Amino acid sequence: MLTTILTGLEGFIVSYGPWAVFGGSILEQVVTPIPSSVVVLGASFFLMKGVALSAGSLQTMFLNISIPAALGVTLGSLVYYGICYKIGIPFVERAGKYLGVSVEDLEGVEKRVKESRYENLFLFAARCVPVIPSIAISLFCGLIRYNPRNYVLITFFGAMVQASILGIIGWQFGNFYLTISEGLSFIDNIILVVLVLVVVIFVLKKRSEKTRD
Repeated sequence: MLTTILTGLEGFIVSYGPWAVFGGSILEQVVTPIPSSVVVLGASFFLMKGVALSAGSLQTMFLNISIPAALGVTLGSLVYYGICYKIGIPFVERAGKYLGVSVEDLEGVEKRVKESRYENLFLFAARCVPVIPSIAISLFCGLIRYNPRNYVLITFFGAMVQASILGIIGWQFGNFYLTISEGLSFIDNIILVVLVLVVVIFVLKKRSEKTRD
C-alpha cells in the first residue's frame, strides 16, 4: 500500500513542495489508512535528495517540511478532536449505560488529567514520538475536553519536532525511507490495536462492576 501511495505522492510533492507536505499532512490525519510518517519521510527524500547536510540545508528542510507538516497535522487533528469535544459527553450520556461508562467516569479522567502537573508535557512528548497513533491522541484529548488553545499549541510544536526527526531520517537514509515508513506504520498499528483492546477491557470491566451492583 505504501508503494502505491508514494508513487502518487512523488510527483505531487516535487511539483508543489511545502504545499504538498501541508496538504498531505492534513490528509494523513483525517484518512486513517495513510500512515502518519509516510508524507514527511517521502517529502524529505524527494525534496532533499542529494543535498549535503549543513546548517543551510537544515533550515531549508525546517521551512519546507517541518513547519508545513506541523501546520497540516495540527489542522487535520482538529477534525477528530473537535468531533469528540462536541459529541463525546452527549454520546456517553446516551450510550454509556450500554458501555458501562458514565459521564462521571469521563469527568473523573478529565479531572485527573487537568490536575496533573505534567499533562502538557505528556501530550507534547506523545506528539513528538512517531509511533504513537495521532488519532488516539486527538480522540482522547477531545473526549476529556482538553483546553483547545493548549491542544493546538502543543500539537503544533510536538508535530514540528516529530516532522524534523522524520525529515532528517528520510533525507539521510535515502532509499531506506520506505522500509522505515513501513516499520513505523507497523508499530503504529500495533500500538493502536493495544489501545483499542485496553478500551474494550476497561468497558467490559465497568459493565461487569455495574451488573454486580
